[in-house]
Amino acid sequence: MPKKPLDFKKKEEKRRKDEDLFKVVDSAIDTATYNSLMLVSKKLNLEEIFGSISSGKEAKIYPAKDFKGKFYALKVFYVSTAQSKKALIKYTKGDYRFEGAKVGSTRSLVELWTKKEFRNLRDMFDAGVRVPEPYVFFRNILIIDFIGENGVRAPLLKELPDDEINEDVYMDILEQITKMVKKARLVHGDLSEYNILVKDKKPYIIDVSQALPIEHDKSLELLKNDVENINRFFANKGIEVQGTDSFLSNLLGDLDVRNCGGSEDTGSKQDNSETGRDDQL
Repeated sequence: MPKKPLDFKKKEEKRRKDEDLFKVVDSAIDTATYNSLMLVSKKLNLEEIFGSISSGKEAKIYPAKDFKGKFYALKVFYVSTAQSKKALIKYTKGDYRFEGAKVGSTRSLVELWTKKEFRNLRDMFDAGVRVPEPYVFFRNILIIDFIGENGVRAPLLKELPDDEINEDVYMDILEQITKMVKKARLVHGDLSEYNILVKDKKPYIIDVSQALPIEHDKSLELLKNDVENINRFFANKGIEVQGTDSFLSNLLGDLDVRNCGGSEDTGSKQDNSETGRDDQL
């Protein structure tokens, strides 16, 4: 039997390594996304990508480990759901940071949405808000710090036992909201017990793709809903909460929320393409 050519052997070895790296194929992983994951794995020097640990309306989360043992969370956004498309348009329209962005297809819209979550995380993280640190994004894949241990994610606020839900956690969440609004100048827009992870008794805000600048005409309405959601959850657990109107009055009392259109005097940040940061893979 003739020997296989050397280049064939190399391709076969590469195929097996890819299969070892990524062992899960599901609805979120089309061919283009799979190829993107392979590029991401090389960039981060990943040893293995594990099965999905979270599945939402917009994306799935895959833990991944590099050869040094560090864990990442790979957020893979779906590229073919009509429901997601409506949400993407709703929370991107009117956001001055992405005015003029060219969107010619659902996939390009999803890629813009991925960039938007990265941008929101970066601005929040830089402002001291406790969120997963964002590393890079590529097409419909966002790579962030893994909040948990050894590939097991930290519990959601919703999942905490009652004896761990206390005033300290509540006040910490209000502090994160305050930093988000005053320093990052962003409103989460969908904050609840379902998108706050708690690790070592500290809350981490997640799922910030829909977050909008405080200058957006819908931001104050969304901010009020965020605070009401948090107050409702803790009040139902027997925690004394601050009045929503009182909290918002103190938070917004000296804050300029006029529509800035992205001008420099508001502290808004430029896109990564202008800052020179290696944000995109």
